[in-house]
Amino acid sequence: MLVALGLAVAVPAAAQTDPARLEVTASSDHCAGGLPVVDYTVTNRTSTPVSVQTWWVADASVYDFAASHDLGPAPDGATGSFTLPFAFYATVTVYATAAWPDGKVTTNASWAIPVADCDAPTSPPTTVVEPPTPTTPTTIGDGGGNGNGHGNGRGDRNTTTTIDFG
Repeated sequence: MLVALGLAVAVPAAAQTDPARLEVTASSDHCAGGLPVVDYTVTNRTSTPVSVQTWWVADASVYDFAASHDLGPAPDGATGSFTLPFAFYATVTVYATAAWPDGKVTTNASWAIPVADCDAPTSPPTTVVEPPTPTTPTTIGDGGGNGNGHGNGRGDRNTTTTIDFG
């Protein structure tokens, strides 16, 4: 596997693709534990079953094996995902390499997809400001006048004041 990996990285890009036999798609739009997660799909485009090895290269310098998949005849495919070891990568390419029964080795790639930014601040939660809840009015009496004849001439009265909180 490492020999194929080294050859695929060293060989020009045009020599390592064969979209007629093998297709690879990938995306990285979320994180797990603060690290970017890459989701990929590899699809067999031939009538021949094949075993495929998937691997990745981040920022054209760090690489690792992802998984092996046994694919049936077209359009059989497999999905997988892996977490990158660091959060600072800008791009990742997912490769799929297959050795076909006719002796041909095919490598195809997703080509430098952007990696999820796990350091980006998340949006604060949306807070909805609710209008104040109406309260029951509180009634306070003023103690009432007693009309005891001290010259105010108003007699006996009870005045009610209503205060509404809200």
